[in-house]
Amino acid sequence: MQFTRRELAVILAPAAAAVAQTAAPASPADELKAAQARLKTAAGALDRQALPMSTEPAFQFKA
Repeated sequence: MQFTRRELAVILAPAAAAVAQTAAPASPADELKAAQARLKTAAGALDRQALPMSTEPAFQFKA
């Protein structure tokens, strides 16, 4: 299944709206927790979408 940029925007829009509604944290520790929560929310939204292996890049990263 292939997604266009517009379809991905529709899929990820709820996560972006949730991030926009959160209040700004006061301390660096609160900012870290908020960033981790946003990351978890975005990762969860991406995990719900099926992504075929053919979507992966055709190159490998080597150290």
